[in-house]
Amino acid sequence: MMNSRKSIIITGALLIAAVALAAAAFGGSRNCCKANMSSNNEGARTAEAVEQDGAQTATVEVTDKGFEPSSLKLKAGAPAKVTFVRKTDGTCAKEVVIKEYKIERKLPLNEPVTVEFTPRKGEFAFACGMDMVRGKLIVE
Repeated sequence: MMNSRKSIIITGALLIAAVALAAAAFGGSRNCCKANMSSNNEGARTAEAVEQDGAQTATVEVTDKGFEPSSLKLKAGAPAKVTFVRKTDGTCAKEVVIKEYKIERKLPLNEPVTVEFTPRKGEFAFACGMDMVRGKLIVE
């Protein structure tokens, strides 16, 4: 009787620990989804690149809200330098991917990472490596 009771208590404790670990493990991805929702809302900010030293330049920060600004306007055919700076560890956006331009770059915390390419006309997504946090390049 005592052995059975002890076994039930141990099993219950293990289940509680497993639930707590699962909640902690999956809680981080909620931030990622929240960032995704906020970076894709219709009131999201669009920024235009600035001409500097023969290239159009812009900076995008990765925050708890996702990519800020979430949309960039670029000119087709002009070289572009877009600098990404990850300011938080609270989302899954630890790298940036621009599939159409074959760009994949790790984003170390608080270190600027510049990607260079010549955009062609159209709209192109940039995203985290999990494709959950997204932004958009609008090339005219």
